[in-house]
Amino acid sequence: MDHFISPYAVTTGRTFSKLEGMMIWQKPASHQTSEEELRIASEIAENWNDPELKLFNILLEGDAGSGKTQLAKALSADLQLPYTKITCFADMDKSDIFGALLPVIDTDQEEDKDLLDAIYQSDCFSDVLQLIEGHFSLTPERAKAKFAELIQRIEEAEENPVIRYKYYPSEIVRAMEKGYLLEIQEPTVIRDASVLVALNSALEQNGMLNIPTGFVQRHPDCVVVITTNRNYQGNRPLNESLRDRMQHAEKMDLPPLAVMVARGIAKTGYQNQAVAEKMAEIIRLLDISAKANAIKGAAGMRSYFYWLNAVKQGQNPLQSIHQKVLYKVTTDTNELQLLQTALDTSGLLSQLRLLFHGQPLQDFKKAAARQISAEEANERGITDEGQVHLTAATTEEQAQDAAENEVPTADPSDQKEQEETVESSEAAALFENVDNTSQEGQAASGSESEANDLTDHTLTLTEFEATNKEKKAKASKTARDALKESIHAKEGLIVHRPAVDLNLRKPAQDLLKPLHSMIDALVKQTQELLENERGADYSKGQYTGTRFDASKIVYQDLRTFDKKNPPNETPSLAVAVRIDESGSMIREERIKYAQQAVLALTAFAEQVNIPLMIYGDTADASPREKTSLFAYKEFDEGFDFVQEKLMTMKPRQNNRDGAALRVLADRVSQQSATTKLLLNISDGQPKALPDYTGEKAKTDIQTVIADYERQGVLFLAAAIGQDKEVIKSIYGPERFIDLSQLQEFPQQLLQLLVRYL
Repeated sequence: MDHFISPYAVTTGRTFSKLEGMMIWQKPASHQTSEEELRIASEIAENWNDPELKLFNILLEGDAGSGKTQLAKALSADLQLPYTKITCFADMDKSDIFGALLPVIDTDQEEDKDLLDAIYQSDCFSDVLQLIEGHFSLTPERAKAKFAELIQRIEEAEENPVIRYKYYPSEIVRAMEKGYLLEIQEPTVIRDASVLVALNSALEQNGMLNIPTGFVQRHPDCVVVITTNRNYQGNRPLNESLRDRMQHAEKMDLPPLAVMVARGIAKTGYQNQAVAEKMAEIIRLLDISAKANAIKGAAGMRSYFYWLNAVKQGQNPLQSIHQKVLYKVTTDTNELQLLQTALDTSGLLSQLRLLFHGQPLQDFKKAAARQISAEEANERGITDEGQVHLTAATTEEQAQDAAENEVPTADPSDQKEQEETVESSEAAALFENVDNTSQEGQAASGSESEANDLTDHTLTLTEFEATNKEKKAKASKTARDALKESIHAKEGLIVHRPAVDLNLRKPAQDLLKPLHSMIDALVKQTQELLENERGADYSKGQYTGTRFDASKIVYQDLRTFDKKNPPNETPSLAVAVRIDESGSMIREERIKYAQQAVLALTAFAEQVNIPLMIYGDTADASPREKTSLFAYKEFDEGFDFVQEKLMTMKPRQNNRDGAALRVLADRVSQQSATTKLLLNISDGQPKALPDYTGEKAKTDIQTVIADYERQGVLFLAAAIGQDKEVIKSIYGPERFIDLSQLQEFPQQLLQLLVRYL
């Protein structure tokens, strides 16, 4: 194969060893050069000799399967630099960055190790002598002498042990010293933030690494490429000082559809353009759905390549999608159901199936059929050549039958219900009737002791209410301050703190009771997960570590190091919940299911110590009170009487979503948690007087999202009504989740929250 000649090579005139030459990545024929590759390679080459503007640290941030490592390798080929990498892990310490001093076994002992292991497994002395004869090709007399020498050497070593230590450099040290292209994968999973901070000096041009044996200066040809995922389980924000040392950063997403298809065909050799394109559409849909539902896995280019290759080899795409794509995203039953629902709603699987309808599927399967010999056919009694392909023919008939019986997916616009205008006074009256009936039924059906279901409060009701007035004034001022720079700045806003009615405690507990077992299971699961995050400061008596303990030498067991354990961590999640209390929430008991969901969320958050804020809102209560917020739970409050307050939630009037979202986003952005989630529960599109609707409302909400996503707030819109397509268009598919199956809404919402931990 001809050697690749790159127009972006920066190592012209540099001589590499044979091994280093092999480390320079060679682009395969299937490689598709991306815009990002050309942009980065050309900019590095153009500025290579500029001491002020040289690019030597690159950040590639994106989802799994978006091509980050492929791009890093491609840069090795473009720049003609040897490629090496290090993959980070949660318990990484400084010895993994700088290398470590490790005890060295004497050469003689090293040579004897395999022989000694074999001797220990021998049954008698004669077997030992025969083993030594064979191992060293000796006579029986010389084997006896050799065995005596071995015993004497072991005894002398035990009496006069010689402990020596050798420095073993890490791959990071080797790459920086030799001038390679170094990929550092997933540094954001490291729990000890000080580990990567230790790299800061080395990331400077001509920087230094302080290793155990002295200092190593960074080679001028060394290029560091940091690749990391976004918002994945276990990931933490990249250290600010480290991020600032990057001269170039790329946001890596799935490539455009046409690029995906071109790369897939080039990589696999599969030639059916229409099928490849439909499969790429499915991958993109699953990627969006996984993000929207906080599912930890990802559907990316790797999944696409392997799925496409499976189809090329004759597998049914509707079956192989499970092993090649879906099960790589998740194997959780509830999460798979969410992905399946997204696929069913889109109709993409039906369209993929129809692409094969009427085509000779036997030819499609024939490539994968095993051809048997005449001898084997004789033994199995196969006389007709057609019998060999019986399975394929049967598959064809089944596939065609399925395609013919497929029910076309209805146009969403045909299914959408037209919501009628509900006057606020009528909605309130209807709700009161429903609420009273519900409470009467609960009182008649329950005979259990109320005390068995109630949680204890840390404050008395009198103590709690004594602070209400002060907290209400503070909350109203904080909310108005958050709206000062928005279109709602001059509109009247009041934050209400619902009065506590102890008579509502029993209805709250009855509503929560069906979910107790599910809550307990999720609490146990979460606590087990968090238990792995705890540890002492140092583990003593280790073979390797970051701190040498000279006092341990006397034990002569080589356990002379202390290793720093990961820091203690608590659930790194803060959640703000906004509940739409517009008049339409009366329909189908949506308000009841919203109450049940937030009651379950409250019970879970209390047990695992998650900071939680819950607000409801409505609009146009009066000409002077344009926005009304109802504070059911503040971040800085305990969980006293939250259940009773949540039971006062009810359908009211209009909804000015942007105002409420901005207030809550401002509050959650100030939390110290790693993940800051704002959950919006709504059944319809925004609408308030005089003209807060349509494009005006949509633009306002999207402005709030843009303003606070830059501050690290994650938005998630849970739709529980027929306007879900409108909500999806406002918030974007990556922030949208369909929870319109109201009976499953509380359980799905809580399981969704757990995935953010």
